[in-house]
Formats: sequence, structure tokens, C-alpha cells
Amino acid sequence: MKTNYAIKSLLIAVILLLGIKNNVKAQDDSKYGILNFNKAVNISGKQRMLGQKMAKSYVYLVNNPTDKKAKRDLLTSKLIFEKQNNILLVNAQLESTKNSIKEVNKLWKDFKKIIESTPTEENANKIIETNTALLSASNKVVLAIINESQASNTQFDEEDGGEDNELKKIINLSGKQRMLSQRLALYYFASGLKGKSKQTERTLQSVYYEIESTIGSLLISDINTSKVEEKLGVAMSVWSEILNKEDALFSQKIDATEIYKLSNQITAAFNDVTIAYEKIKL
Repeated sequence: MKTNYAIKSLLIAVILLLGIKNNVKAQDDSKYGILNFNKAVNISGKQRMLGQKMAKSYVYLVNNPTDKKAKRDLLTSKLIFEKQNNILLVNAQLESTKNSIKEVNKLWKDFKKIIESTPTEENANKIIETNTALLSASNKVVLAIINESQASNTQFDEEDGGEDNELKKIINLSGKQRMLSQRLALYYFASGLKGKSKQTERTLQSVYYEIESTIGSLLISDINTSKVEEKLGVAMSVWSEILNKEDALFSQKIDATEIYKLSNQITAAFNDVTIAYEKIKL
């Protein structure tokens, strides 16, 4: 009897131990390395913004070479971009995600050479020609991380996983507004360069209308909390500074320093919105 009892106790202990190990593994699988997935989606989304911010600052400096704020923005954005890309790479779990980040690093090498050179119209045009490729590669990293998150959710309750996936998507959508705010100013300045193309002007208009339409999508999200709605209200207030000057925007009648400043303010406002989404607990 004692032997049977001992065997049963041992079996129970083994089962409990296996359960603990499986639970730890599930917890590990539900994270992006040392980061939670909400944070990883937010950080990777910021990379898109930083690429556009560097391009914006560089093109702006062509005609405003003594602007200390723009020079500082260019330098700090470069340092943060490189550091965050490394963080994303070392914490990636899937090979597909790692490959996407490596592709960003590959494009970054040539992009970095341009932004470290003296701002000239020739180099500014190179930035206009190459920035979208870096942006597209950075966006693929965001989507790859969201896919990692979805893969980790397959071991959990399907309904909870679905809500969590929707949250990642809304973090991505909100974070994209930061990038678009920088891209708007980039193409405003690009439209003032010699030899500008019609495509440059079309891109400016496309970005403007995408920001405006996305605000509507964020406003009606079922995931919104009172904190998110508060931050959205602030972002909309800042955005209205551009919205009320639509004609002047498209006719190049807004002072360059004003556009530069407003783009950073709008980006900061949508960063607050994105952080509010990131902190939502489902």
C-alpha cells in the first residue's frame, strides 16, 4: 500500500512539474523575447516614423542649413533607429522576422550614407528616391511581429486571441499616423525642390487624406478606452492646425519651419495615442 501511494505521489509530482514547464513555455512563447508583443509592435512601428523623420530633416536642411533643431533630430533619430533595429533583431523568435529586420539593415547602410552627407538638392533627391524602400521594409517588420503574435495566440483561447490580434492591429494603425505625419512634411519640402515630379505632389495629397481617414477609423474602434479617446482628442486638435490650412498646404504657402514644427507635434500626439493602446489590458 505504501509503495502504491509513493508511486501515485511521484506521478502527481511529475504531472505537476510538466504542467509548470508547459505553462512557462506558453508564457515565453507569448512574448517577443524580453518584450511583450504590444511593445514590440509599437517599437517596430516607430522605426517607420524614424526613417521618414530622418528623410524629412535632411530635405529640410537643404534650404535651412543652420537649423539646430533639425540637425539634432537627424542625429538622434539615426542613433535611435540603429539601436531599436538591433533590439528587434536579437529578440525575434521566427526566422522570417529576423530576415525582415536584416533586409531593413541592408537598405539602411546606403540610406545612412546619404543622411550623413552634407545636405544638397542632389542628395535630397536621392532621399526622395530611396526613402520609400526603407519604409516598406520597416513596415514588413511590423507585420512580421504581428504574425509572431498571432502564432503565439493559437495556444490560448481563440476568442481572447482574436481580441489580442485586433489590439496589435490597432497599435499598428495608430503608430502608422506618426510615420504619416513625418512623411507629410517630407513631401511638402520635396515639393519645393527643383525638378520635383507630379508624383511628389500626389504623394503629399495621398498622405494628407490617409491621416484624416485613419483618424475616423481609430475613433470608432471597439477597443478604445477613455484614456485612448482623451489622447485622440488631443491629436485631432493638433492635426486641425494642418486641416484648416489644406489649400495652403497644397500650394506651398505654409512656412517651412511651421510645417517642420507641426509634423513633430502631430507625431508626438499620435505617439501618446499609440502608447495608450499599447497599455490596454484585455
